[in-house]
Amino acid sequence: MRLYAPLYEGDSILRPDAALGESALRVFRSPAPAPDFVRSNIQIEAANETALDIHAIEQIARSHRNAEIARMLKPLFAAVGAWFAAVGAWFDHDDNFLRDSFFAASENLSDLEQRQRHYERTGMTHY
Repeated sequence: MRLYAPLYEGDSILRPDAALGESALRVFRSPAPAPDFVRSNIQIEAANETALDIHAIEQIARSHRNAEIARMLKPLFAAVGAWFAAVGAWFDHDDNFLRDSFFAASENLSDLEQRQRHYERTGMTHY
């Protein structure tokens, strides 16, 4: 409840524009202004037809939410996939570099062939 200081003659401390001479019983029993109720003009039979299908609304909301989450996460998954591809390429490059260095260390053709057989049998790039 908001209290107003009486500014003018006839104002009350409890309620503006309440006369000081009025009895408290009369002031507090006075009816409060009530808003008019809005009455529907929909007939009872038609009201049942216009009822909301909450289950259908929830299903549509779930599908829209899932689609939006998928749309937002798609770039994230693409970035993570690209990162894994880059890391894999880096490991492959490292393996290829070691293999090429192993083959380049051969002194002649027979040594190269021996290194190729060794690599095919063991998969290792050193003797």
